[in-house]
Amino acid sequence: MLQTNSTSNSAAEPLEHALAPWQKAITAGNGAFENQSFYSARDHYQSALYLVSNLIAHFTHQYDPQLQEDALMHCCPALIVASHNLADCYQALGLPHKACEQLIDVHQSMIRLCDHANPQVSLIAMRHCMRTRTELMHFITAHKAHENLVSWATQALNTPQSAHHYH
Repeated sequence: MLQTNSTSNSAAEPLEHALAPWQKAITAGNGAFENQSFYSARDHYQSALYLVSNLIAHFTHQYDPQLQEDALMHCCPALIVASHNLADCYQALGLPHKACEQLIDVHQSMIRLCDHANPQVSLIAMRHCMRTRTELMHFITAHKAHENLVSWATQALNTPQSAHHYH
């Protein structure tokens, strides 16, 4: 029993090392956000987003389908966390248009991954699309007074690609 656990841990170890800088940036961003140091939090969240975006770009082009699946199983949630935290930070800074842009960007990233050649990667992305879609819908509900933002976010939700993946 102990050997099985240590074997599975060692298999995930390279990915954990790859995500360690992301985790450090997210943790620093969360600390800054809690201290209401929103510009510092923004910088940390942007760093985390950059790091995980590069990991996703790297792993989506790997030839080993199992490596793609394992990596994206961890990297997609990391991308969403970084994006949603950054959007929350933009909200705290009084920049709802930047928050909207961030939510749309991450949603579109997940939509693009839904078209990946590896069907398991597509399924991973589809599951996470539901999360990004829900967050955009919450944004729309919370910002009804900002008609241009609501229109922009609604348009992102109603793209033909989105409709294809949700029906």
